[in-house]
Amino acid sequence: MFSSLSTSSRELWTILLGRSALRELNQIEAELNKHWQRLLAGLSYYRPPSSSSAEKVKANKDVASPLKELGLRISKFLGLDEEQSVQLLHCYLQEDYRGTRDSLKVCSCVQLLSAACIFCPCWFWIV
Repeated sequence: MFSSLSTSSRELWTILLGRSALRELNQIEAELNKHWQRLLAGLSYYRPPSSSSAEKVKANKDVASPLKELGLRISKFLGLDEEQSVQLLHCYLQEDYRGTRDSLKVCSCVQLLSAACIFCPCWFWIV
């Protein structure tokens, strides 16, 4: 599921700004060419929610249940496609979440994580 978003929008902007680990021009060009349509589309890249997307998320065995549940909640709150919401949440957890895996397991305060995940993807991956 995450292969279609192997490079986050945030990473693409880092490349455009010249702040990425990519230094070879051919590497930069290849990465930008690979994601050109997404860059060109901007915010219109993100789709509205759909029942087929929600079903794909629910059926995906590679995504942990808590991630699915929280991704679906984020989708409803932001009005975004369910698969893309899970992808945004995944990016947030990889890039910006500063807790440990154990603190995620212990943290039953899903509202706190929900709030962070709702606002961080909006500012860091969409914009």
